[in-house]
Amino acid sequence: MKQTHLAGRTRGLRPSQLKQLERLSHRRHPNISGADLLALERLAELALELETPLHLLLDDRGVCRLLWIGPLGESDRLEHHLPSGGRRRSTRWRLISVMLGRRSPDLNPEGRDAVIALDVEPVDWLRYQALLSPAGTRLGARWRPDPATSGGWQCCDRGDLSTLCQDAPELPPVAPDHEAMTNASMVEPERVLLLTLTGADPACNERELAELEGLTRSAGARTVAVCRQREGQINPQTLWGRGKLQEAALEIRKQGATLVITDRELTPVQARNLERLLDSPVTDRSELILDIFAQRASSAAGRLQVELAQLRYRLPRLTGRGLSLSRQGGGIGTRGPGETQLEKDRRAISRRIEHLGRELRQLGAHRARLRERRRELPRVALVGYTNAGKSSLLNALCDRGQGGAVQAENILFATLDPTTRRLCLPRVGAAPREVLITDTVGFIRELPAPLTQAFMATLEETRDADQLLLVVDLGDPDWQGQLQAVHTILDDLGCSQPRQVLANQIDRCDAGALEQIHALEPETLYLSATQGTGLKGLRTWLEQTFWEPAGTPPHG
Repeated sequence: MKQTHLAGRTRGLRPSQLKQLERLSHRRHPNISGADLLALERLAELALELETPLHLLLDDRGVCRLLWIGPLGESDRLEHHLPSGGRRRSTRWRLISVMLGRRSPDLNPEGRDAVIALDVEPVDWLRYQALLSPAGTRLGARWRPDPATSGGWQCCDRGDLSTLCQDAPELPPVAPDHEAMTNASMVEPERVLLLTLTGADPACNERELAELEGLTRSAGARTVAVCRQREGQINPQTLWGRGKLQEAALEIRKQGATLVITDRELTPVQARNLERLLDSPVTDRSELILDIFAQRASSAAGRLQVELAQLRYRLPRLTGRGLSLSRQGGGIGTRGPGETQLEKDRRAISRRIEHLGRELRQLGAHRARLRERRRELPRVALVGYTNAGKSSLLNALCDRGQGGAVQAENILFATLDPTTRRLCLPRVGAAPREVLITDTVGFIRELPAPLTQAFMATLEETRDADQLLLVVDLGDPDWQGQLQAVHTILDDLGCSQPRQVLANQIDRCDAGALEQIHALEPETLYLSATQGTGLKGLRTWLEQTFWEPAGTPPHG
């Protein structure tokens, strides 16, 4: 069985050159470490003749599995070029590269070559020069992966090629078996690299980055690295420059990231270009929010709305993979009626979107009938930025025995489905007054359009309320930006009801925040949902708002 594969710049090579390359690739090298000096010297002569670098990928038995012709940066993952059908896969790869540079610094791994080499996680990378030095020797350097260094590689030895081939340095311990690593990865959270564009305001940049990290945590992943680039002349194909993307690709390998999340919404073309250049799955902020909603949706209505939002988002981004999803080809047997699998999938998704749309219209009509039956009672909607404390406030105000406590966690988008509770306001010598309070889904900046459209049936609860209680978390450093974002979203939804600002978390904020919100909203009510501070004042305000002194409610 053929164990070695030639790849790279093979076109244009003479048969004699290909035969020499195959003969050299079949040479056996020492196990684990060291190399065959005679084979490497002949490889250097061939590199000079072909005027291109050459690279060998050796397994732990010293067998060359791949000979790459040309710079490594012209390749994708080296594992994709390995001959298939092997009985075993090596876990201790070694790389040997012959370079054409004339100076010692040319032996330093840089650029995309360093990134591609990190993909195979070699235990050793021997790089040496094809040209002879004035002393008649070839200079070389031995490198090992090191995430602590800026370039991802650390030099462990330099010297003559003959010395490096004979030395057998101690290698790192054998990596755990693949099954154990797979089981461990199933337990550990997904490792994410954040790719961001920053503006001129450092404080705003940090707030937006903190929010993106919060969304990542809410999705169950862990941020391991951040790559920032100043906004300037944006590349329409990728948004980020090639140099920054190369840096991000190196950081992905160093930190073992399995996903890249961008802080900008990507077009389908931009997403494909980024995945190709980074060789890693790429998700934008909108898709991240959709994923969080998919995890949080517990009711049938919530899952219905999330599925519709995801299908609307993914339909224009549906791409074919492989021959089964590619375009129809030309030639005998391919003409006439027929369509690609990609077109079938698009039509199936479109039909599913239409079906979900009909179900959502029925859901909207059902919610409208429920609201109509509640017309005799005043209705209040708790609105605000995500994780501002709306659910905690609802639990603190209303009797939890009505339907159990609403989920309230310190994560973004903990609540998706609107929950309505009765708030009883007792009176002396008379029946208690009742107010319906609805906890709505939280808002966020630049809410994805497919999500807004899909959740319109839920947002109707906000538009049909008699009063909006706008909850603001004063403990958040960016509470002013969040308050402005909520006002903007409510205006876009056409909500014209009166809005009463509730300053929450007054036990966790400083005095400056209290003064600032008083200057912006003089009628603000101050409270702490977790501590119970200010709840009595809120109940009094509700009585004064919905009932006149004579006790006649304005409804019914």
